[in-house]
Amino acid sequence: MLPRRALLASPVLALPGLARAAWPDRPVRIIVTFPAGTQTDILTRLYIPGLAQRLGQPVVVDNRGGGQGQIGIRAALQAPPDGHTLVMVGVSTGASAPHMIKDLSYDPRRDITPIALVAEAPYLFVCDPKLPVRTLADLIAYAKARPGQLNFGHGAPSRQIVGLYMAKLAGMEVADVAYRGQPEATNDTMAGRLSFTCADLGDALALARDGKVRALAVSTAQRSSLAPDIPAVAETLPGFGMSVWFMLGGSSALPPEVVSRLNTEMAAVMADPEMTAKLAPQGLEVRGLPPDRLKRFLSEEIDNWGRVVQALGLQPQ
Repeated sequence: MLPRRALLASPVLALPGLARAAWPDRPVRIIVTFPAGTQTDILTRLYIPGLAQRLGQPVVVDNRGGGQGQIGIRAALQAPPDGHTLVMVGVSTGASAPHMIKDLSYDPRRDITPIALVAEAPYLFVCDPKLPVRTLADLIAYAKARPGQLNFGHGAPSRQIVGLYMAKLAGMEVADVAYRGQPEATNDTMAGRLSFTCADLGDALALARDGKVRALAVSTAQRSSLAPDIPAVAETLPGFGMSVWFMLGGSSALPPEVVSRLNTEMAAVMADPEMTAKLAPQGLEVRGLPPDRLKRFLSEEIDNWGRVVQALGLQPQ
């Protein structure tokens, strides 16, 4: 019989579960809650090669669209909380969903662990190029002279909130038109079936350069460094400022050491100047926060978007 000291020291006889295997020990899956080709999907595919290199394991994208992001979030939360299944969380799924989706199947504060803030972008207000307006102030004046005759379209709840909030502050009366996705709303704006919409900055800038839409203002509190010639809404409507952000997240039961490792590795990946250059055409800018600020950031964003939804009188659907 082995002495008691040898029994305690022997790794072969260690009780199962006392030691955790090195992470990651197999490919890591990142669930994207929207279809391929969307801004969230593009962003994720841009950073995963660097993340895979730093983790020493393949990192794959799993697109799980539908249910306004609920299908993908649920899939991530139902996976084993071992750090091999993660999810991209954005404004729509992380901040506006609790106020816009009736009987939401998850609670972002309770169920999601924020791992790393990745990037931020403004929405770009664009209008039908045939409208006789050149600026946001022109659009506001034009709409006020024609109450209810202009329409605003959107492809996601966050875009609806941003657009209607701008209209409310401006005193505009516009029809609210929902689309299944933003590409359809942008296409109808180009065709003149919509008066204006909130588009992704990268896509909309290219369309504006071609004269297919007219760029009016970015939704962030200040001008974007990626389009410094385009005014911010706040220059016409002081105090306005709303952005779309993207965060890597996971189950609330993720091991703290996995969260810490991922936060460190993501910070290194996003600090690469090549990443900044790759994000710019998509209208995205790198954003990061220390780990101890992430939960507070998510909670504050939920509260901020909730206040705007309440001010607009929107009801969960």
